[in-house]
Amino acid sequence: MANQLLFGNVFALRKQRVYRDRIELATLSDRQIRSRFRFKRESIQFISDLLRNDLSHTTRRSQPISVEMQVMLALRFYASGSFLEVIGDTMGVDKATACRAVNDVTNALLSKKDQFIKWPARQEERDRNKQGFFRGGLFPGVIGCIDGTHVKIQAPSEDEPAYVNRKGWHSINVQGVCDHEGKCKKYLNICLSRATNVSSLMFKGKF
Repeated sequence: MANQLLFGNVFALRKQRVYRDRIELATLSDRQIRSRFRFKRESIQFISDLLRNDLSHTTRRSQPISVEMQVMLALRFYASGSFLEVIGDTMGVDKATACRAVNDVTNALLSKKDQFIKWPARQEERDRNKQGFFRGGLFPGVIGCIDGTHVKIQAPSEDEPAYVNRKGWHSINVQGVCDHEGKCKKYLNICLSRATNVSSLMFKGKF
């Protein structure tokens, strides 16, 4: 009796797994999808198909997480910057599952970067961009348009002051270059940095 009071029942049955109701892409309206994930339904499906071979895992679980769900978890995290536990609660999975999904999707996307981020190496590609910009806006000799934004993040534990931007909140500085087709159909270059001005770094070849 004394041992049981001190150490409890060491032979207690394993806690029963609780399955939550998950949010599925098909159950959301187009407006809800855009609001939650910042992407259209077709774009989420495109990303899911692109990463399917990388994210399809064999499992013994009776309710394996789908590729679409993994992509939605990652996009929800990217869009909101919220805590992983909150992301999991809103999507019907636990924190560990949300963490794995964000990590796996991020790595899978990075492995595909060369398919979509390409600086025009050949002269004919650069000439085509120049012609496109001249036709669209009468700008001569232009091969790309550059712009940037601050993506809000949680305060990091290391080197925290370096991530505070001029507006006083923590962020990653993202800068991209796109071609003449507009709406960033094809990126020529993308840079990530702390909350500092990265323009000079790009042109000095730091990326």
